[in-house]
Amino acid sequence: MVQGKKIVFSGAYGQSNLETGAPVTKQTIFGVNSISKALTGVAIMQLVEAGKLDLDAPLVSYLQTLPQAWKDVSVRQALTHTSGLPEIIDDNVRLLDGAEPELAWAKVQELPLNFPSGTRFEYSQTNYVVAGKIIEKLSGQSFAEFVRERQFKPAGMKLSGFSDTTAIKPPVATLYTHLTLQIKGMKTVGAERSKTPFVRHEPLPEIFLPIGGVRSTSTDLAEWAIALQEQKLVSKSSLEQLWKPQLLKDGTQRGFNATINGYGLGFPSIQRPAHPALALTGGARAAVFIYPKDDLTVIVLSNLLGATPQSFIDKIAAFYLPGLNAETK
Repeated sequence: MVQGKKIVFSGAYGQSNLETGAPVTKQTIFGVNSISKALTGVAIMQLVEAGKLDLDAPLVSYLQTLPQAWKDVSVRQALTHTSGLPEIIDDNVRLLDGAEPELAWAKVQELPLNFPSGTRFEYSQTNYVVAGKIIEKLSGQSFAEFVRERQFKPAGMKLSGFSDTTAIKPPVATLYTHLTLQIKGMKTVGAERSKTPFVRHEPLPEIFLPIGGVRSTSTDLAEWAIALQEQKLVSKSSLEQLWKPQLLKDGTQRGFNATINGYGLGFPSIQRPAHPALALTGGARAAVFIYPKDDLTVIVLSNLLGATPQSFIDKIAAFYLPGLNAETK
């Protein structure tokens, strides 16, 4: 819990490994999955500030080998999931056609757009694969190196790393779930539930780090949220761009659902009259809610797929924000 740009509460509960009984501690490292996209968005904006990138330029301005069918898709549209780019990886971390990462990348470029860019919101991991490749091209560094240097270090995130590396030392929480996701094509259409939890493996090769490869602790993410709001990572105007929900060509905005109803540059958001929030969610197990008008941030990380902390973070925040419960009913 962050209030007034200070960590005012942190807690650790449960087990990081059910087999060994190892407890969760304040140093336990969790995979944060799609919360990583917010860090990717910040990295893109850092390149904008450096004069190396135009958000409204076509992707092909920076990756000249992209297919002709993608020529009109802009960087902004990719970051806001309004691009129409087809999906390269599903929620079971299975690559297109079961191919190896680079071959899957080649295969997805053979597919047409799912819809004309800018006309719909459709979450696609391919958007952030492309963003990662642009970051690497323009920075001359790997995605991991760029984020480590430009975000982890200035924010003081000493325990954070990536899922592709052995540089992270234990304790890393083992991921569990009761759910077996049912996939049709490349989309989740349902889930089967078991009575007992089982280990879930989610290997993410380097090409997929920008979509969900960050591993961190709640304290490190708190420091990142503080650094972000104190403009240590990007300027105030850049922060406003990151957070602003992007509009479709018909002037409407879209998000994941009726509650998380906006999406900026890697930042999902809850747009409502009182207590609006940036609602970063990851893999139905991790969430970071930033309430910018209330100077409050709530972070919940878990090692259970299906915990969906985004469903109850507002209730935690309500202890610090009188009237929030009434607002969200």
